[in-house]
Amino acid sequence: MEDNVLRIDDEFRQICTKTIDDRNRITLGDLLNGHKRVRLYRNDRGEVLLQPTVEIPASELWLFQNKEALDAIQQGLKDASLSKIQKVDPDKL
Repeated sequence: MEDNVLRIDDEFRQICTKTIDDRNRITLGDLLNGHKRVRLYRNDRGEVLLQPTVEIPASELWLFQNKEALDAIQQGLKDASLSKIQKVDPDKL
């Protein structure tokens, strides 16, 4: 497991109280809004934070490490959502 430290200055509010079952499990219901994976953190006081997370395939990591490529993709998606698109003949590229 990674030895990452997460520093949080956010304020948290209580949203519910749950009971841990005999097998040390807890159900979260719809609290995570469809996320299937969480990263867990525990501080020195024993408090636990669940951070919803997503994973990407290693073959796609390059895109998130290349700001220019990522910016181009995001701009393309924005243009498409605004119908700023043109048909292009691939044979003429």
